[in-house]
Amino acid sequence: MKPGITLAIRHFLRTLIAGCSLLLAAAAHAAPFVLAYTDGQVEASYSNLQAFHRNLSAVGLGSTYGLTVTGKLHQDGMNETTQNIIRFAKSQSLPLYPTVSDYNEDIGAFDPAISHSILNDRALSAGTVKQLVKLAKEGGFAGINLDFEKVEPRNRAAFCAFVKTLGNALHAGNKKLIISIPPKLSDTEPEYLQGYDYKALGAAVDYFQVMTYDQVGPGWSSGGFHNEAWPGPESGFDWQQALLSYAVSRVPASKVLAGLPAYGQDYSIGNRVHWSAYQEIIAEHRAATHRDAASATPYATWGPVKSFADGVEWTPERAQPVLWYDDAASIKTKTALVTRLGLGGTSVWAMGYENAEFWAALQSGLKASNELLPTGRE
Repeated sequence: MKPGITLAIRHFLRTLIAGCSLLLAAAAHAAPFVLAYTDGQVEASYSNLQAFHRNLSAVGLGSTYGLTVTGKLHQDGMNETTQNIIRFAKSQSLPLYPTVSDYNEDIGAFDPAISHSILNDRALSAGTVKQLVKLAKEGGFAGINLDFEKVEPRNRAAFCAFVKTLGNALHAGNKKLIISIPPKLSDTEPEYLQGYDYKALGAAVDYFQVMTYDQVGPGWSSGGFHNEAWPGPESGFDWQQALLSYAVSRVPASKVLAGLPAYGQDYSIGNRVHWSAYQEIIAEHRAATHRDAASATPYATWGPVKSFADGVEWTPERAQPVLWYDDAASIKTKTALVTRLGLGGTSVWAMGYENAEFWAALQSGLKASNELLPTGRE
């Protein structure tokens, strides 16, 4: 073979290999990020992590860490389950993010007093940042998942400044920041969520986890959808699409993580039930199954169902014979929004609630796009 031809072939092969490497790198970069939360108070969180960890990009350590009104970081929820989760995730080289929230066990709810106190005291704010950076570093974690769910509108600017400072401090130590955010429909609605400036917060973090669950429940129904009445979908497709479309108009889509619940609502008992229990409940009541077109969500009934307006409290007298839940088809459809909107990925609350069918549906949805979207919503 002539030297000139040999050199040309070598050059071609090098170019081809380089091109393939770039394509593989791009494909790897574009792979959806899957963040699964563990619920440290549910033993099955650990066993399900062991069974399904290959579906995950990272683990969020839920129901374990928090902050007090004095800015003290605590891990009151730490137990053997969470310790096992941490050890196993590290053994599999799965990035771990402790979820640090403003939940107050004394009142059994997320507490606006916690963020208000921390954000409006320079010493507390600086001390909180130092504690969170120390937690990430000394715990061998990939970063922090900040979960302040009750930031008041009056603290909007202070919260943005705090998140920016925390992000910079974590990034300086090669750590990342994930923020969990209540879902909004616009810059102005709903009014009580004006403490969250999507654009400013999105610029400061690595991932922007939108909590697109709890749309409807016993006593509430998020505005603008499902006639603002309950019972209804835990996380409807139409609701998710509207919320995530707003999110990507303010935050780079590659940072946005959609939220998927692995639980539904049984309105006969006024409480949530886990994915793994749906079929048992349906069989127990010999329920008829249906599918709501707008939300692309199934529900099961075992008698006449009455609707109530948002804000009407669930009571035993208002119990309704209906289960709103998800199945493989609805999870595929909702997860397909990741591709449709070019999102960074998805997130799941929570491991221990689900089973293998859930993860198979999620993976199918991530690989799909428009073909899974409801007719007329492409």
